[in-house]
Amino acid sequence: MQTVIERDRDVSRAESKSRSFFCFYDIVLKQSHPKCDRSGAPILQDYVAASVGIIGLTFTILVCCVLLREVAPKKQKEDSLEVEWGDRHSLPPYLQKEIERTASPTGGLMDLPAWRPVDQWRTRSTETLTPEKRPIPGVARSLAAYGSYSRDEQQSVKAVRGGEFVGNRMRFKVKVLNESKYTITDVRVFLISYPSESLRLVDEDDHAYYSKIEPSGFRSPSFDFLPTHDCVKGEISAGVSYVDMKGQPHTLTTKPFVIRSVCDLLIPDQIDPKEFALRLKQLECGEIVVKVTDWTPEEMYEKALHIVEDANFFEVISNIETKDGIIHARISGLAKGKFTGKSVAAELHIKGPSGKKGASCKVKVSGEDQAMILPAIDDLRERLNAWLCPMCSSPLTLENVEQLKDGKTVVCQFCRVSIGR
Repeated sequence: MQTVIERDRDVSRAESKSRSFFCFYDIVLKQSHPKCDRSGAPILQDYVAASVGIIGLTFTILVCCVLLREVAPKKQKEDSLEVEWGDRHSLPPYLQKEIERTASPTGGLMDLPAWRPVDQWRTRSTETLTPEKRPIPGVARSLAAYGSYSRDEQQSVKAVRGGEFVGNRMRFKVKVLNESKYTITDVRVFLISYPSESLRLVDEDDHAYYSKIEPSGFRSPSFDFLPTHDCVKGEISAGVSYVDMKGQPHTLTTKPFVIRSVCDLLIPDQIDPKEFALRLKQLECGEIVVKVTDWTPEEMYEKALHIVEDANFFEVISNIETKDGIIHARISGLAKGKFTGKSVAAELHIKGPSGKKGASCKVKVSGEDQAMILPAIDDLRERLNAWLCPMCSSPLTLENVEQLKDGKTVVCQFCRVSIGR
């Protein structure tokens, strides 16, 4: 009897556990059972419901596993890419530029264009770069040093020019200075343009060649011209070509040298004051007033005397007097053209307070040829108003002018003559 009771008790426990298990799956699948007791649905129905629940749960687990399997590698690639490329500043410069060039406008490495696979970034190497992007073997920083050297090299080679009338010739000079640390080779200095209607090149060669110029060295070729007219107007331009130490060619162009000269093509014409006054009545004239602030009338008078002499005029009249503290000075000269023999007269009238800086100078030019009047006026005006080298008539630098104002002696950068007030 006791054995039967224990057996019934075990069966009852098993049925209770089975119903409890089925009730659990009903809850998961949101199915309703009336009650989880012995009076419920038949056991077969419970088994069917449990089987359906197990199958559904298994399918759900499989779907989740598939999704996780697809997401995990992609996440791993992104994490690896972020770690590998996260710090752009630690990359070589040429790779930083390549990444910035191909990245999306939003500016993230993870925002790569759809047409460029992510793996391509991880397998990028110097062999796949173009020759222009490929760095020099060694450290990547040498690429930047290579470019900056080229710019410094080009700026350290200079070309300056100047000109002067020597006798009956116009001499044009070009000075090539190699201020770099390396030797330049195959240096050519050539003429680009000049006023061929009024100047004729003496030599047939319009260029000069030098095999090399050492560091801190220079070359100064010159070109001689013969004037064909009494008035020369125009510009002379020259060029310089050379090869640097890397074999790269370079070309420089000088600043045009302006020629507008009559006085340098004149010769003094001696005459007495009475004849000079009669000659003036037969000539056409033009005039201009020049005001200066750097000299007193007395200094202006002395300067004008030198200018008339340097301009190849014969000094006919020169006098200076003071009236009521005002200086009145007059200088007159006569010259004629070397080629045409036509007369040109110059008259300078200087006026200003005695001993004080600031004076006015009226320049009057008369001539047989009208084409010579205006160039002669401009020539004299520039000589009076500008700081020019008395030897080659080249303009002085601002530093030279300041030194002259302080009473110092300077050297012309073109003809190397010493200048002092």
